[in-house]
Amino acid sequence: MTILKIITEPAILIITVFFLFFIMTVLRNYAYVEKNLNSVYNFLKSLNKKELSYRFNELDNFMKNNPFTSTSWEDFKKALIFPEKLYIATKNPTNTGDFKPEIYLTIDASYFFNEDTLVFSKINHKFIQTMPTLLTGLGPFFTFLKMAVAFTEVNFSMDANVGESLNGLIANIQIAALCSVFAVGFSLLFMFIEKIMYNRMCKKYYLAIQKEFIRLFDVVTSEKFLIDLVKESKIQNVTNEKLLKALPENFAKAMEKSIGETTLPYLENILYSLNKLNESFNKGSGGDVVDKLF
Repeated sequence: MTILKIITEPAILIITVFFLFFIMTVLRNYAYVEKNLNSVYNFLKSLNKKELSYRFNELDNFMKNNPFTSTSWEDFKKALIFPEKLYIATKNPTNTGDFKPEIYLTIDASYFFNEDTLVFSKINHKFIQTMPTLLTGLGPFFTFLKMAVAFTEVNFSMDANVGESLNGLIANIQIAALCSVFAVGFSLLFMFIEKIMYNRMCKKYYLAIQKEFIRLFDVVTSEKFLIDLVKESKIQNVTNEKLLKALPENFAKAMEKSIGETTLPYLENILYSLNKLNESFNKGSGGDVVDKLF
């Protein structure tokens, strides 16, 4: 039995065609995923964490208009805390210069953007998972079909045809066995190729997208957020108490400073003017004006 005869056997040709069809189907689906995820990754990569709050509308429009991220993005936005809703002082709580206009995330980004939401939901993943099983199932199917056909071709009615019939039966049984061998071999080869394509065309990009979200958004859990609010409240209370205690003393110092710097010089100027006026009267009348009045 030659290799050419084995390859041209209809049953083996059908199994080969199914194998090639499955490979092309997977390649087409994964190429579609790769194209869209690559565009999302490149856009996220172009963003800067410090500028994110100012370019958030741009990010929002891009993610909403992308069919791969639109649904997940709407859920993702609900887990965000925007700058006006969060202020954590780093050095001096009364100094607004410590404010960082960053957008915080309360749930890890991988909860929203993962292989289920970015890959499996965009392609017929269940069908791809059943392809190796279908290839394996074609083996026993054509094996038993070929054996059934082979037994129908056996002719024991004439002694002259017995040897020829047995030779044909053995050849058909060999072909039937090869059907299972090819089916199982193609199934294993398909799983190997599919795994390589998935890692290079899908997994690589959705993991990169997760890393970009981690880079852009700091995760603040609900517990940590409440603790920070309590700390901030206590710091503000202590600061307010200090201000209230120091208020009378500061007010007295301010009044004393105001009198010393403003009122006293003004009174000195008035006395100086009166002395000058008195001197001018003395020169004009030859005596003290007050003495002449009495």
